[in-house]
Amino acid sequence: MKSRSQTVLLIASCMLVVLTAAGQHHPSEQARSGGPVDLGTIDFPTSGPADAQKHFIEGMLLLHSFEFGRARRSFQEASRLAPGFAMAYWGEAMTHDHRIWGEQDRGSALAALAKLAPTPSERRAKAPTEREKMYFDAVERLFAEGSQTEVAAAYSKALEAITKRFPDDLEARALYALSILGLTGTTRNTENYMRGAAVVEEIYEKNPKHPGALHYLIHAYDDPVHAPLGLRAARLYGTVARGASHAQHMPSHIFFALGMWEDSIAANTASLKTARDAGSVGYHPLHWLIHAYPQLGRDAEAYKLLDIIEDDIKKTPSPAAKTHLAMCRATLLVETQGKGPASLLDPVDGTSISMFGVFAGHDLAAGLEYLRRKNLDSARESLTRLKGRTAGKSVRTDNTDNVSRYNTVSQSDLDAVVVMEQILDAAIQFAGGDREGGIRKILAAAEAEDRLIFEYGPPAIPKPAWEAAGEMFLEAGRKDDAAKAFRNVLKRYPNRRLSNEGYKMSTTAIHQ
Repeated sequence: MKSRSQTVLLIASCMLVVLTAAGQHHPSEQARSGGPVDLGTIDFPTSGPADAQKHFIEGMLLLHSFEFGRARRSFQEASRLAPGFAMAYWGEAMTHDHRIWGEQDRGSALAALAKLAPTPSERRAKAPTEREKMYFDAVERLFAEGSQTEVAAAYSKALEAITKRFPDDLEARALYALSILGLTGTTRNTENYMRGAAVVEEIYEKNPKHPGALHYLIHAYDDPVHAPLGLRAARLYGTVARGASHAQHMPSHIFFALGMWEDSIAANTASLKTARDAGSVGYHPLHWLIHAYPQLGRDAEAYKLLDIIEDDIKKTPSPAAKTHLAMCRATLLVETQGKGPASLLDPVDGTSISMFGVFAGHDLAAGLEYLRRKNLDSARESLTRLKGRTAGKSVRTDNTDNVSRYNTVSQSDLDAVVVMEQILDAAIQFAGGDREGGIRKILAAAEAEDRLIFEYGPPAIPKPAWEAAGEMFLEAGRKDDAAKAFRNVLKRYPNRRLSNEGYKMSTTAIHQ
């Protein structure tokens, strides 16, 4: 396999989107935003001095694009230049809340606020204006004790109060919209997401280069029904904020939804390069690339990308590296049907990581690959391992001050793994000779998967149940049922290669 440096060089040579060098900004836009134009444009006046305000604005631009580490450094530089600049400490604290990712480092946030003053009342007193005092009211609620549901609601109400008191403050509106999306944490609530979209649409009308507006519109519309509404924002965001890796990745949420694989590859290639150039791992866009390439038959390019994460994990076996390696191997097992390296079948050690759905996904993918190779015994071993993932598990949120996706057990994970068990169990039963029993089980699994919370991207269940059903129907000679099953897949995953091929086979057979 190629080394990480060789692979990154290959990615760089294939870049379809070239980053504009820092400093090549139009003076008028730089003056307007107070920061680099390749992060977007905002207007957020504060009481801070001009030299510190410049870094504060940069921090806000990065915050809107979820570049939390870079944003934190910008806010810290603002407070270094102006130790009495209250909003700089507010900004630093804000970088420790990743609500729609299900993460919050409350301890670090409170430590950042404590650098300004030890108590909420003392911190509020250091904010010179009523508007800034209200921002502190909100952040204190965001990092207060209590259940995440209660905290999210109180924080959202505090931001809403700012929007009512200062209706021209687009930053308050943007943060308010994001807080609405975060009312149910990582669980998508369509009603809330449409409420959030309505707020953000007004921001977009006033400032179409606002990174938060573009980012949050994509999130709000990232579902099977509303995804076409996000195409406008998707076309703009990666260009408006091309200096942020996450901003370059986000358009692919919509591109995936519409089966636009070339566009998705371009977006995630740019995102991965920007992340790696900045010293970040870039595993999220890497995984999306590994899914997108096989949709166009470009399997070899996906295998080369896997070298990056496998090289990284030898040096730093972090939870992020392990979970993404499991996801990438599962994706490639399914999408390339066992054509890749033998290591794709190797389980990834998830010991000490509470989030288990990605490891269960690899069990499913490996089991299905063993069935493709007519190895029922190994497939059954995969099913046993898969069923063991949920043993003794229940919903758990770590009550420490640092809640992350790696130390929690979510209901969505539990529900998805049950469906994975059903899919593999059905496939084994079908392959073992009980075709009717296997088909009954896979249809039950498909109906259960339809009830799960859905977002576009590489499927959380690496082999969609309806696709597995369609393949069983084809093998059983039930072409009309197969066509219906593949159509169900393509409603959720437009232009998906395996379902496209299955649908073509089923409809060609019908019409002959």
